[in-house]
Amino acid sequence: MSDKPRERKLSRYRDIATRLQKEIRLGKYPVGDLLPTETELMAHYSTSRQTVREALRILMDQGLIVRRVGLGSVIIATEPPVLFTHSVKSLSEWLRYSNETYRDVVRSGEIVADRDLAALLKCEPGKQWFLIESIRRVDQFAAPLGWTEIYVLRKFAGVVKRSDHGRAPVHEQIAKMFGQTTEYAQMEIFVRKMPAAFAKALQVEAGSPALTVVRRYYGLKEELFEVTVTTHPEGRYTYSMDMQRSLRPRV
Repeated sequence: MSDKPRERKLSRYRDIATRLQKEIRLGKYPVGDLLPTETELMAHYSTSRQTVREALRILMDQGLIVRRVGLGSVIIATEPPVLFTHSVKSLSEWLRYSNETYRDVVRSGEIVADRDLAALLKCEPGKQWFLIESIRRVDQFAAPLGWTEIYVLRKFAGVVKRSDHGRAPVHEQIAKMFGQTTEYAQMEIFVRKMPAAFAKALQVEAGSPALTVVRRYYGLKEELFEVTVTTHPEGRYTYSMDMQRSLRPRV
């Protein structure tokens, strides 16, 4: 079964959210005013209620609107706050960034891991990788969320040419293209100084506080096939996890 209808549906509500964001930013809908109703938005964009609601949910998550029962969608800000909160409730969400963010590819190419890089990736020095460097964003107007370095085995370099590359997790793209499954994954979060190499692109000073998230993906026979390193400037990203104790069934 083709994934294209689903991809079109996902891009549709994101497109509507982006248009509404722009209109709010440009003052078409001032703070304190109401957005058009769901029915009006459905007619304007010739789409379903579910698609409109997903678009409005994005605006809510970004702190631009609040939904009031019996009133509608109230504008509360013209710009989303720089801080982005990533809430995780399942393993699949743990393995990926929020669907409301995307990556702008800056450059890509082959690289050989020296001792420092090998220690970060947890691979042997001298291992060859294909590196894809990107800026992670919520939208084109807000400050960048972070700088992402994606290291994949060279045989998987073709993922960078996919049309959905910037929107979909790379380990999922590798699975679709090459049949590579993720048997288990690791994640590390730590604080470090912002590297000078991408401080300017993130609009911060080199050496300023930064939060780094490293995800490692392993396939069969414990082969490390992808490592994603994302560095966030201070105050732009929060990672939260919701957990619930499993209850044993009564006998």
